[in-house]
Amino acid sequence: MRIAIIGKSAFGADVYKRLIENGHNVVLVCTELDKNGRADLLALEAEKNGTPVIKCKSWRRKNAQGKFEVIPELFEQYKSYKPDLNVLPFCTQFIPSEIQDYPKHRTIIYHPSILPAHR
Repeated sequence: MRIAIIGKSAFGADVYKRLIENGHNVVLVCTELDKNGRADLLALEAEKNGTPVIKCKSWRRKNAQGKFEVIPELFEQYKSYKPDLNVLPFCTQFIPSEIQDYPKHRTIIYHPSILPAHR
């Protein structure tokens, strides 16, 4: 199965490492832009292993009618990796439904904190 990871930070890097260690095929990592000249830990881990990385500020923009839409060039770049599943560890960006629904097995959103209803 071809997996795309969309996330960030040490938590995202740990999820990436565990997937690789367990033999999964991570074909793409997407994360936020570098901050203060420093790459995100997830991006560093992926680059160390030769996994392609897409860095973006946002997955969407406002169109002429003032409504949000997926950024077409970014969506095409993402689709070119043909993911079967998205895994979103600690993803704080808004991910458009086009991205979430694109893979055959869709998307797993995995956040490290306990949801308020379960605290």
